[in-house]
Amino acid sequence: MGGKNPVIVLADADLEQALGQTINGAMLSTGQKCTATSRAFVQRPIFDQFVDRLVQRAAALRVGDPMEAATEIGPLVSESQRDSVLEYIEIGRSEGGEVLAGGAPEQDGGGYFVKPTVFGQIAPTMRLAQEEVFGPVLAVMPIDDLDEGIALANSVKFGLSASVFTRDIATAFRFIRDIESGIVHINSETAGAEPQAPFGGMKASSSFSREQGKSAIDFFTQVKTVYFDMPAS
Repeated sequence: MGGKNPVIVLADADLEQALGQTINGAMLSTGQKCTATSRAFVQRPIFDQFVDRLVQRAAALRVGDPMEAATEIGPLVSESQRDSVLEYIEIGRSEGGEVLAGGAPEQDGGGYFVKPTVFGQIAPTMRLAQEEVFGPVLAVMPIDDLDEGIALANSVKFGLSASVFTRDIATAFRFIRDIESGIVHINSETAGAEPQAPFGGMKASSSFSREQGKSAIDFFTQVKTVYFDMPAS
């Protein structure tokens, strides 16, 4: 169930909604969900405005003890996972990416904390745009239109969850049709999931089955075929 989940934000989107849902999907749970948002493709007419506001929100998130009511971002699950996330941040820098927010461990709190990190200047072929980080790291990239966004979103081996932000119904249905993802969101975060709905992905995000909801019956059941003939007498 690995993922490299994208959001596509189009110029007609509700910008406030797209910002809030992108931050939630990328940063809450410290990015430690297979469905967490790790790539944001934003249409050029709104790209600069979106990125500026996204960076401000990411930098303002409160990192600390998850038992404290004011905390928004908790720790990574282990020291090794924190080190892995920090290694990916350094890989992003070494490939030419620009850290727009975060990019360092959070020193306060005495735990495995990493500041919410936003990268710009990321090419779709870079490791940071291709590999699952499983931490609070988001790469933001500009696109010309929906077709380019879908092509880039599909250009990874994963296909778990994906979102588009648009006001246009026809655009939403084009996205649903063409995105290579087992879970599709329209104007909501990639990390959202309902327990009664089937859950699973495509490509390397897939076990070629679905769990949760009615699909869980098949997922957790081994089918046995029995031929039983009655004795002749």
